[in-house]
Amino acid sequence: MQSTPASANPRPYKTYKIGRARAAKSGEDVAQPDVFDQLYIRHPRRWLTAILLAYLLVASLYALLTPPWQAPDEPAHYNYIAHLATTGSLPILRMGDYNQPLLEKAVRLNFPSSFPIEQLRYESYQPPLFYMIATPLFWLTGGSLMALRLFNVILVACAILLFYACLDFVFPRKHLIVLGATGFAALLPMHVAMSAAVNNDGLAELLTVASILALIHWMHDRFGSELADGGEVGQRRERFQLLLLGLLVGLGMLTKIYGHMVLLIVLLVVFVVAWRHPRPQTSDGRLGRMRPAVRSAAWVILPALLLALPMWLRNGALYGVQDLLGLAWHDQVVIGQPRTDQWIAQFGWVAYGERAINLTFRSFWGAFGWLGLFLDQRIYTAFLLFTSVLFMGLLWSVVRLISGEPDTDMNHFQISVLILFGVVVAAVFAGYIWYNAKFVQHQGRYFFWGLLPIGAFVALAWREVLHPMQGIITGLLAAVLAGSLAIIGWMMGSLDKWTIVTISLIALFLLLQPLLLIGTNQVRIERLPLWLQKWAERPWLMTTLCYMRPVAWAMPFILLFVLNVWIPGWFILPQFGPR
Repeated sequence: MQSTPASANPRPYKTYKIGRARAAKSGEDVAQPDVFDQLYIRHPRRWLTAILLAYLLVASLYALLTPPWQAPDEPAHYNYIAHLATTGSLPILRMGDYNQPLLEKAVRLNFPSSFPIEQLRYESYQPPLFYMIATPLFWLTGGSLMALRLFNVILVACAILLFYACLDFVFPRKHLIVLGATGFAALLPMHVAMSAAVNNDGLAELLTVASILALIHWMHDRFGSELADGGEVGQRRERFQLLLLGLLVGLGMLTKIYGHMVLLIVLLVVFVVAWRHPRPQTSDGRLGRMRPAVRSAAWVILPALLLALPMWLRNGALYGVQDLLGLAWHDQVVIGQPRTDQWIAQFGWVAYGERAINLTFRSFWGAFGWLGLFLDQRIYTAFLLFTSVLFMGLLWSVVRLISGEPDTDMNHFQISVLILFGVVVAAVFAGYIWYNAKFVQHQGRYFFWGLLPIGAFVALAWREVLHPMQGIITGLLAAVLAGSLAIIGWMMGSLDKWTIVTISLIALFLLLQPLLLIGTNQVRIERLPLWLQKWAERPWLMTTLCYMRPVAWAMPFILLFVLNVWIPGWFILPQFGPR
């Protein structure tokens, strides 16, 4: 596979200095592309192994220690598998399968062992693939809830590996982006908790990431020269790639409703890329380029539609030809579930907006049980402050991308993938808003099917604030904010010590972090006394800083790991009490 043309390769980063510029002993005065990442990460596969092992540990803790049925919709997903395993047929969603008073009572009583979970069957409209795959495990283990939970853990572990493969293909040697996104997905508390419950989200996530990986491989070849020659070999390779992409998307449609949104995104991207990057023999003119683009999209949609067609025909026969996904019938069955228009009429738009923002944010990071068990507010405050730092880092990244060379180290292909990620995130938000336009469902977990691009943006933002200039400016802004809050709180007599201390620690970290780069071609100190410069160049100090840099970068992920170890046994289990 050929790489991106040399003309698209980025120029190196500028070197940031403390004091007057001074050339390094080697004569270089700028950093080479991707060297910044290698200052922090030198053995990415070892880090990937550590991330995967950390995920398997904490996910297993959630699976083993979370009491039965104390995860959103877990009984209904389990009953789908049980029905398929015992009857050999797919379930049918019927009126009465959703019982809001019974469900509220079960949640209030922490699902006592005598509770008849068989009455909760409201997920029977879901696409069948996950449940069909899980049925043999149900047979082998006698319907073990724990076995089904651990099966989901394995599925998400495979998805995490695909996270790494996808981003490593797009951003080779940019280890901070690749490992940062992988670590964020593997250690986000709410994501880990949901991966350790019985649901179809794990398989859907795996197939979504696999689809994006296949799409990105096709984009890379289309941007390069392997398919551009238009030869027979290149055309056969492209058709195979597009058919594989359609197959993966179709399997995703058979797993989760949002797989249909993935299909729309993929078709849009394939059409636009094929139209804007035609083969050399393609006719000039808009129409001449449009026909091959339509054919490329057809190679994707054909296998996807063939896979989904039996499900649509069945749903059409059961719920009506106008309801091929069963969503309209589902909306009629879930009587008693809070509806958005009724909620707003009762409480007003302001209360609705406050609830939407607050609950969505908290349930994205971590809200357990049936979204009724929240962490200490101080933890959410820390999450909010960290999110603010990431927002600043993302702004720095956008400025760098807009500025172009030599400020950015992203080539055309990488920028195109970031645009694709932006489209996916926009689709995730659109789906979330659409669903909440009908029902009051402010659940941050609904964003997880876009966790690959979300994680990539998180990692990109965190990487950006580790650069000396960006880190110092962000740290100064944080210090000013901490000082302002301290003054205002002291004057008003309501000092929020936790928030001020947390902001101050973040500011201190960002301001001091550039010192870890002393002795590299990123930061050089010249205006210090000569004896201090020589002291700073001592081998033992360089070795110490070399070990401290990866720890500094990994600090958010280390804290998330510690939090995940604490949550199942010391937070969730005691809250629900003995069964």
